[in-house]
Amino acid sequence: MNPLAYAPRLVRTLPPVRVHGRVLKAYAMLARPAERDRLPSPAWLEEQAATVLEGPAGPGDHEAGFLILHAGMERDYLLVSQWYDADMLKHWVRGVEVDAEGRTTLVPLEQRQLVACVWELEVVAFERDAWVTTVMLRGRLDRETLDDYLATTFEGWV
Repeated sequence: MNPLAYAPRLVRTLPPVRVHGRVLKAYAMLARPAERDRLPSPAWLEEQAATVLEGPAGPGDHEAGFLILHAGMERDYLLVSQWYDADMLKHWVRGVEVDAEGRTTLVPLEQRQLVACVWELEVVAFERDAWVTTVMLRGRLDRETLDDYLATTFEGWV
């Protein structure tokens, strides 16, 4: 279990990830100070996100979303979120496991009801606000609003 303590964590914006016809904003959340300059490659993130988003978008799914790779204190997590319908968010959380040969596997969490930690929720809240201001307040989702949404990113401490 994690200690009941709060220390800020750094969030870095990464290049967008393209998976099965979707474009996901990508973030790295870094809890371990020694690893703040070690960022994943876009190809690695695409490969991992593709294991979560199996296949093309379904009815009602938007091609936009975001992911958070959280290098936590005790383990790493990948959160993948995709906008659905007008105002809803689909969300998947996976734990990152690395075997002795260095191969990465994403596994469902033992606590499947978990949505996000307090640090991840800051990014989710930012993404909610970005969706509202760039898409919903304009009342449309087209190339212009999608580009504006994808260009609205977070970077800093949470």
